[in-house]
Amino acid sequence: MKKFIIIASALFLLIVSALFYLNKFYLPGAIRSTIVSALSEQTRKDVSIGSLEFSIFKGFILRDLSISDGDEVLVSVKEVDCVALIWPVFRKRVIIPAITFREPRLSLRRLKDNSFNLQELFSPGGKDAGKKGPEKSGFGLLVYKISILKGNLVFRDDTLAEGFAREVKNIQFNAWLALPGSIKVDFRGELAGSPLSSLYISGEYRISRQQVSALISVNNLAIREIEPYFRGFGLEITGGAISGRAKIGVKERQAHVESVLKVSGLSLSKDKVDISMDLGLTGKADYDLKTKKTSFNGDCDIRKADISGLGMIGDLKELYGKVSFNERSLVAQGLKAEILGMPFKVNMGIKDFSTLVLNVATHLDLAVFSVAAREKLNLARLESAAGQADLSVKLYPDGKGGWVIQGKFSTSGADLKLSGQEAPVENITAAIEFSQHGLSWTESSFRYKGKDYRSSGELSDFASPKIGARLSSRDLSLSGSFNISEGIIHIIQAKGKYYDSRFSARGSLDLSDPSGPRADVKAEAEIEVDDLVKIFPERYPALKDMRLKGKLGFEAELSGSLNDLRSCSIKALSSGGSFSAWGLNFNSFTLAYIQEEGVSRITSLRAGFYGGEIYGTASLNMSSPNLPYYAELQAQGIDLEKLKMDTASRSKKISGVLNGKMKLNGFSNDPDKLSGAGDFSVKGGRLWELNLLQGIGKLLFAKDLGSIELSECSCAFLVKDKAVRTDNLNLKGNVAELSGPIKIGFDGSLEGALDVHILSEMVPLSGTLKDVTTALMGKVGKFGVIKLSGSLSEPKYSFSPVVTNILKGLTNMIFGK
Repeated sequence: MKKFIIIASALFLLIVSALFYLNKFYLPGAIRSTIVSALSEQTRKDVSIGSLEFSIFKGFILRDLSISDGDEVLVSVKEVDCVALIWPVFRKRVIIPAITFREPRLSLRRLKDNSFNLQELFSPGGKDAGKKGPEKSGFGLLVYKISILKGNLVFRDDTLAEGFAREVKNIQFNAWLALPGSIKVDFRGELAGSPLSSLYISGEYRISRQQVSALISVNNLAIREIEPYFRGFGLEITGGAISGRAKIGVKERQAHVESVLKVSGLSLSKDKVDISMDLGLTGKADYDLKTKKTSFNGDCDIRKADISGLGMIGDLKELYGKVSFNERSLVAQGLKAEILGMPFKVNMGIKDFSTLVLNVATHLDLAVFSVAAREKLNLARLESAAGQADLSVKLYPDGKGGWVIQGKFSTSGADLKLSGQEAPVENITAAIEFSQHGLSWTESSFRYKGKDYRSSGELSDFASPKIGARLSSRDLSLSGSFNISEGIIHIIQAKGKYYDSRFSARGSLDLSDPSGPRADVKAEAEIEVDDLVKIFPERYPALKDMRLKGKLGFEAELSGSLNDLRSCSIKALSSGGSFSAWGLNFNSFTLAYIQEEGVSRITSLRAGFYGGEIYGTASLNMSSPNLPYYAELQAQGIDLEKLKMDTASRSKKISGVLNGKMKLNGFSNDPDKLSGAGDFSVKGGRLWELNLLQGIGKLLFAKDLGSIELSECSCAFLVKDKAVRTDNLNLKGNVAELSGPIKIGFDGSLEGALDVHILSEMVPLSGTLKDVTTALMGKVGKFGVIKLSGSLSEPKYSFSPVVTNILKGLTNMIFGK
């Protein structure tokens, strides 16, 4: 026992002495130099060690290890623990089964040639591996396993124009050599930043094949930390986090990646378009390390997205659906979104990112669209709509920081109703192409009030619009060109044809006045007057009874507020026209009209009328509530024999020349207060066969009295109390003269009493009674009184003789009884 204790004590002293010698003399000197030399040869870098010692429990302990490439420190370690095999030392080789790095700091750099600065650390022989040359003396170093505890990794990427650097903290790392010739890696770390992100990597590097396979898992990685990698796509990322995993393989300088990611709170911008979304992403990517070309494809499941800055389209909200993509294109079918406050189902795509074009297509239910348009677009007049429509939009950058927008809206069989509109616009078929600069439509058609219409046109420059439009139907043709600037519509030219009437206009409409639109317009027209019956069949049904025919020319100027037409200034002139009304013909018609300060005036009215002329003037005070008016009309030289040929009395013996004048005044809102005065005369004619006078003739004279003629008629009359009346209607003939009062009501009623004077020298002969009748009538003077009643269309007559005792003789003589 005592011998054993002595031997053990001696052995212990020997070991302690050996450790003391190793730690104080041998290791700090020759061994440290050997290790430094071996590491330098292996890595081809500058290596330094602060201290080296040996521990029974940890093996060799290196402190303050540093591997540098010039001024750049690639690796620095606070402490390295390793166990080395002793016997290979005699063969000038150091074998380390395991080495542990405590609190290391690594600087990993991706160089501009896409290689990494630490690649040589893991390549046998460094850069000169595989080259033939003289054998080198010294120790070889072989490490089977590397472990890192609480390490830090600073990664820099020199391939990016602006550079990139990020730090990974609290690294737990294991890398070991696996036969026949590969390095396997297990890595865990935290990416510095807010919020804190975790990263896990496991992989294998096959040295001889230079082949890498790896699995990367990340949780809550802030996208802005890797934002520089997206700048090549013109993207600016300001928010969002990624969680997911990726499988990576590198072989023969080809990198392949398969990934599954979840992105939440993503916020990015491109060319003034802002996007925020949550999504899921699956994809594959290939990268050629030599040519630096990338190809990829995948699917993006958009769970919620909002997009703003799309110009005239406005904001796109509540977008969700699936998008498929690759390095050249992007396609989405059946995306759902809210655009302009309306729900849409959208198909969209980008065919080629190199010439970036976004295509969007959707189908619209116009009934839903009309409700949303009233609420979101402030289209209050849009009462209702029905039918289906298709909308397609193309967007692409204009190269100046903005977007070019092109699109097409098409519908077939739609209906549209505006508030205040008498009837809906039906069966609308239209194709409208638009961009941010304007829009155009061709071969559009619709039905309104039973009539079919076609339209085409274009609008350019929404900021200062220029419009050209055309509208046509079976009876209508319209065309016009307009400019709009600062709220003013400039009518460059507007012309049209309605039935056989033509018209044109030019001028301006000022819509900027808060009180209402103001107009300054000049117009010209050639009107076929019978077209008025077709244009206003319901509003003015009396036009049909007027039997209008002929043509009139018009020129007009209007200036003032369209909300108050009475205050507008209007000048109008009609000239050179010939037309007919009620079967009567007018020629050389002229009319001059002026409206100023609420007073409208016909300053001149002239028309040729059956050998004579009609002319007159009129005025209306529109500023007064009861609308008082005044009119004056004159007729000169009217040939009744010519006039009767265009009436139902064309077969009657009527002739003479009519002259007269009339003045009227009253209130437009009270026809009963019409009043006026006038006179007329007919000379040199035959009037007995006029409807009113014909009955008087039959009452007075028998058929055998020969030719009875009434050659003159005259009177002065008044218009008052809803009637035309005269106290001195005078009728002169070759046998008798009639005179007295007559009253004709506005309702056609007739009332009067005419004194009959027989001209004795003109009484026709009738046998032996001549002397008796001549003596009687010569003494009596007034023969009798004819009383009139009934109506103008059906007059009634009664006769009262003055001398009753000659009634029988006169009756036998005059009436042939």
